[in-house]
Amino acid sequence: MGDQHAALVALGGLAAGQGMCVYGTGAFVDAATGTTPALPRPDIAGVLAQPGRRQGEVSHYSLEAYTSTAGSALRWLCDDLGLFASPAELGEEAARVPTRPGRTPRFVPALAGVRTPAWHPEATAALSGLTLATTRADIARAVLDGIAHSVCDLIDGVAATMGTPFTRLRVGGGVSSSEPLMRIQADLTGLPLERVADSATASLRGTAYLAGVAQGLWDSLEEVVEAQPPGEVFEPALGPSAREAQRAAWRATLAAHLGEPVPPR
Repeated sequence: MGDQHAALVALGGLAAGQGMCVYGTGAFVDAATGTTPALPRPDIAGVLAQPGRRQGEVSHYSLEAYTSTAGSALRWLCDDLGLFASPAELGEEAARVPTRPGRTPRFVPALAGVRTPAWHPEATAALSGLTLATTRADIARAVLDGIAHSVCDLIDGVAATMGTPFTRLRVGGGVSSSEPLMRIQADLTGLPLERVADSATASLRGTAYLAGVAQGLWDSLEEVVEAQPPGEVFEPALGPSAREAQRAAWRATLAAHLGEPVPPR
């Protein structure tokens, strides 16, 4: 098993529409699509179709999208540039800034290119919308907003490729410990996000669950996966119109930076 395939099993991506997002150096979004593969679409960049797992004679398929900039952006800002003492301090600063309409700083976290929604591996990052009134807290909020929007692009791309919305999204990885980021992410996706209690061992556990079911330790994957303790749930607080306004503003920012239109999903 590949590590993301196994993590998807451990985080409960068993039936079509159930998915995960793991935030590390980058971020992976994976979703199960059932026993019929959802094929890539030519108008959606960076979403890969793949076998998820095979049990007996039955193959289960999944989709995956990836951005290389999540925790790496926080490390760069804190360790390399020294703008914040730690990712925790960056999160604390960001939490001081409420969601605000109009002209606010925006961060495009393309420190290693863009894959989804448009394929631009040569793209670079950008921090725009700065004024003399911009504070460290504003920059911190822009960074978390940018990471959350780029993950939303992955989620939207995977959902559009499979042709249905996510029925469940569980999150994990070291960067998911940022509560401000998780609140922003829930607002922008419009989905409740369940942060699992133990994501560090998800790949190992997913592999063990598959082996255990094959050897008769459990009757099904559902039995062992659903026996895990529930995680903390972050509910979206933004309404649909405010959410779409923020996503539209992001698409405009990204399109201007990349020099091409970014279609809504």
